[in-house]
Amino acid sequence: MHGIAMLDGKEFDLDEILGIERQLSGLASAEGEQMRRQRMEAANAEAERLDNVRATLSVVEEHRLEAVERAEKAARDLCEALKEVRARAADGRHLIRALGGSGYPLEENEQEFRMAVRLSCALKPLTGIRARFGQIVFPAARAPFDNPWRDEEAKIVSHDISKALKGASE
Repeated sequence: MHGIAMLDGKEFDLDEILGIERQLSGLASAEGEQMRRQRMEAANAEAERLDNVRATLSVVEEHRLEAVERAEKAARDLCEALKEVRARAADGRHLIRALGGSGYPLEENEQEFRMAVRLSCALKPLTGIRARFGQIVFPAARAPFDNPWRDEEAKIVSHDISKALKGASE
C-alpha cells in the first residue's frame, strides 16, 4: 500500500504500518515468552517427576534390604533346623538299630534326599518350572513332598519306630 501511494503521489500514513509492526513484534515476543514458560514448566515437571522417582527408589531399596535381611535370617534358621533334622535322624537311626530295627528311612542320604525335595517343593513358587535359583539347582518337586513335612516324615518312619518300640516293650 505504501508503494502504491508513493507511485500515485499520494500520502500514506506510516504510523499505521509502524503500529502493525509493533503489534507483530509484540506477538513474536509473546510467543517467545510463552515457549520459554512452557519449557520452564516442562523442566519443573520433569524435575518434580525425577524427585518423586528418587524418593520412591529410596523406599524400594530400604524394603529390598529388609527382605534381604529376612531372607538371610530364614536361610540361617533353615540351615540350623536341617542340621538338627540330620542329627535327630542319626540319633533315631542308632536307637532303632539298638532295638534290632534297620532305621533305613533315617539313613543320612535318605533323610537328606527327602528334605532336599521338600525344600524344592517349598521353593517351587520362587523357582517356577526352571527349578533353579541363581546357581542353585533343585531336584524335581513332586508329591508327596509338597504335603506337610512333619506328617509325611512321621508316615515314612512310623513302621520302623513302632516295630522297634514293640520289640523293646516285649
